[in-house]
Amino acid sequence: MTGPLRKPTEDIHSATRKPMKTTHSTEEIRHFLQTSKGADPSSIKSLQEGHSNQALYFENRRGDKLVLRIALGEDDFLHDEYAHEKLHGRLPVPKVLEIGMFGGDSFYCISEYIDGVPSDTIKQAEIDSMQPKILNAYAAIFTIDISGSSGYGPIDLKTDNGEFGSWHEKLACELKRFDAESVRSHATNIGLDLTLTDKFIAQATGNLPFASERRRLVHGDLGFDNMLICNGEVAAFIDWAKISYGDWMEDFANFDFWWPGRHGDKQAFAKQYGLDAEHLEEREALYWAITALETIRFADTFKKQEISQWLHDYVASKLSHRTRSAERKEPAVAHSLVETA
Repeated sequence: MTGPLRKPTEDIHSATRKPMKTTHSTEEIRHFLQTSKGADPSSIKSLQEGHSNQALYFENRRGDKLVLRIALGEDDFLHDEYAHEKLHGRLPVPKVLEIGMFGGDSFYCISEYIDGVPSDTIKQAEIDSMQPKILNAYAAIFTIDISGSSGYGPIDLKTDNGEFGSWHEKLACELKRFDAESVRSHATNIGLDLTLTDKFIAQATGNLPFASERRRLVHGDLGFDNMLICNGEVAAFIDWAKISYGDWMEDFANFDFWWPGRHGDKQAFAKQYGLDAEHLEEREALYWAITALETIRFADTFKKQEISQWLHDYVASKLSHRTRSAERKEPAVAHSLVETA
C-alpha cells in the first residue's frame, strides 16, 4: 500500500523570501543564553530548525520553559507576536516574550515552549481519531471575526489591514513572479519536463477567476510541522509568517497537495462549518498550481535534490482536468517519500 505525498521539511515560502540561514555557533548561543537570559546550562538543547532560523530550548532560573530562535530578519518573529496578541484565547498560539538583536547582524526571539510534536510526524490512524478536534481548530481560524479590518493578502501589523484591494489582485500579483521563461529555466535546471510548467501556469491563470473574495483569516502554511499535537489535542499553531486575509481554500488545498486525504473531504468540511463552497475544485486546482510552481523554483534555487526527485515522481498528479486552457493529464499514483505504515 502506498503512503502520502510528504511536505518537504523546509518552509518553501519563507525560504524563497529569505535565502540564507544564520550560522552562529552553539557556544556563542549558549553563552548568550547563560549570561543574558539566565538559562540553566543543563537545560539547553537544540530543536528542529527551519530553513531560515536556528532554534534551541532552554529553561531559566524560574523554571520557565522557553524557545530561542535566531534569524537574519525579525519579520517572522513580529508576525508570530502579532498572531498571539490577536488570537490568544481563541486559538493556541505561543506567546512571544522578547525580540531583539543578536550578534550585531541577526535577530533573536524568545517565546514560550509548547509541549507537542509536529502533526506530520503522527500516523494517519491517530490523526483520524482526533480529526474532529483538528477540523474544529482549522475552522476556528477561518471563521474568526475580521470585520474590523479591510483588504486582502499580507497583513499590515500596524493597521490590521490587508495589502491588496481584492484577493484576485493579490493572486495576480503573485502569479507575475512565475513568468514562463524563468519557470522553464528552473525546470530545465532540475531536469523536469518543460510542458509541466506551461500547464501549471495555465492551470493557475485559468482558475484564477474562481478564487473566492469572501475574506477569511488564512495561516499561509497550515498544519504539518506548523501544528503541534500533544496527548490527542491540538497544542499550538506556530509559524505565522504568512498570515493574511483571503480564501480559506488556499490553506485547505495545501493539505491534499502534499498529503492526499490527510484531513478528509473539503466539501464536507465547508458544509459543516458554513464556509463558502462554490467552485472548490477550481480553487483547489489554482492553489495546487501556485504551490507546484513555487516548489519547482525552490528545488532549483536551493539545489534540493530530494525535492527535485519528488517533483519528477509526483507533481504531474497535481494537474487538473478543471483547467479550461490546460491539457488534461491523468494523475500519477501517489505515494510517499517516506513510507508511513
